[in-house]
Amino acid sequence: MFIRYSFLADTVTVDASGKLNAIGIFDNIFAAQFPSIHRDMTLVINLEGTVAEKGEHDLSVELRDDKANRLAAFDQKINIQNAAITKGSLRANVIFKLQDLPFQRHGQYEFVFFIDGRFLGRVLFIVQRVDIKKAGEA
Repeated sequence: MFIRYSFLADTVTVDASGKLNAIGIFDNIFAAQFPSIHRDMTLVINLEGTVAEKGEHDLSVELRDDKANRLAAFDQKINIQNAAITKGSLRANVIFKLQDLPFQRHGQYEFVFFIDGRFLGRVLFIVQRVDIKKAGEA
């Protein structure tokens, strides 16, 4: 099994046909101060595997900083029974709605993915400090 694509977005919905609708795809988070809390984001992972990989799998996701410190982790059992079959392979979307993620400082971060304990891939993003000027300031 491998990751066809993954991304971060403000919000993602899935229509009746299974089509993803993503609003606000990003790879930068801007914060006026640190520590900072990012209130809402959605992490999307599109997996592809063989028909032999059909069934239940353990998907683990870790949020890491630029020194590989694990800041958060979450696990989800995924069942690839009803995934779309395309040319002999299975495809499935996994969507995580994440809230209130803490960032202690600016820098590069990553979500790292594992399936059944095996490394799958990562999504990198940057948390940047931004100065917010008050109305009327030069």
